[in-house]
Amino acid sequence: MLQTRRLLAFSSRVHTYTLLLYLFFFLVYLLGSFFSVTVEFVTLLQFFLYLISWTSLLFGVWILVFSCIVWAGDRVFPVSSVLLTIARMFCILALGFVVALLETLFQKGLVIS
Repeated sequence: MLQTRRLLAFSSRVHTYTLLLYLFFFLVYLLGSFFSVTVEFVTLLQFFLYLISWTSLLFGVWILVFSCIVWAGDRVFPVSSVLLTIARMFCILALGFVVALLETLFQKGLVIS
């Protein structure tokens, strides 16, 4: 079962890299607010953010399922992998919420009645 633990550790590392990739595009999206960019560029950034977020979330679900498989095989629950995966997934969801909120504010504005 050492192979499955190694695969779980490698998958967790790849999941961290997808979070870093999402953070990169998130920062580029935020910097687009300070500079003059075209609508096509913002649309492309939103597509990449959407694609990476769904990829990361689905990969996180796979890691959680694989952690249960490792638990069933080894009888030792991989707590760190599970907690870190949930934290990374929460971070992706929170940043996605920020992007959606900012895009709503940019497109529709803020109405106080």
